[in-house]
Amino acid sequence: MNKKYLICSDIDGTLLHQDQTVSEKTRDLIQKLENDGHIFSISTGRMYRSAREVGHKVSQSGHVIASNGSYAAIRDEEILKTTLEEHAIRDTYAIMREFNLPLFFFSTNSLFYTKEPPAFFQNLADKSRLDTGHNSFSLVSINDKDAFDENMHQFLNAIVVAEEDASQLTDVRNALNEASGIRVLSSHHNNLEILPANSDKKTAVEILSKHYNIPRERIITFGDGENDIGMLQYAGTGVAMANASDNVKAVANHITDTNEADGVYKFLKEFIS
Repeated sequence: MNKKYLICSDIDGTLLHQDQTVSEKTRDLIQKLENDGHIFSISTGRMYRSAREVGHKVSQSGHVIASNGSYAAIRDEEILKTTLEEHAIRDTYAIMREFNLPLFFFSTNSLFYTKEPPAFFQNLADKSRLDTGHNSFSLVSINDKDAFDENMHQFLNAIVVAEEDASQLTDVRNALNEASGIRVLSSHHNNLEILPANSDKKTAVEILSKHYNIPRERIITFGDGENDIGMLQYAGTGVAMANASDNVKAVANHITDTNEADGVYKFLKEFIS
């Protein structure tokens, strides 16, 4: 094989169907490409353990970019970890108190929450996004100041969900943008993703590509949300899903079919195999 590609795919709205499954033909093609020497990695906003389980559905190589690029590992060996700085955590916490919105911090295997876990994490489809496959996932309340202080060193990234009135997220985002040490993106119309300022999926893709000495022109990335834009722009071949938002499509080199119609499979089958 003359050209080895690094292929990095978002999960939700990209690789997975809405019912959280991956088609057999997508799985089989990815494994064939890996057998041919290409490198495949999940690249997601999910926490590491959840992302890892999805990765195992399609690949045995163990490449995972999680927490929107704040954490990455190869076969459980950590190659990147960027935590939120204390002042950024405290500023974010204070802003969410001001707007009276629930806030969720993630480690590799725990969800730390203010208020109560909303319905978003209670229905079956969305709860599966937190599934770690071995029942060791934990929910930890940080409403209490001592619990907040005790656990903040674990926080890799955070998410704010406005289930009832997403319009208020514009003001929330403006407030967060005034804080230092964070980057604010979105993966859905009703959320804001909060990352360390020097962290995103692009950073993790770059580190993985250097690990394997793969140049940018042989990187393929797939995504559908604002949090995918950095890695789509960095890759030689950035591919947006047909169901992606317009600002994502605008930065992509190619647009493939929707996640429900196996767009990742269709593009890779034509482009590589």
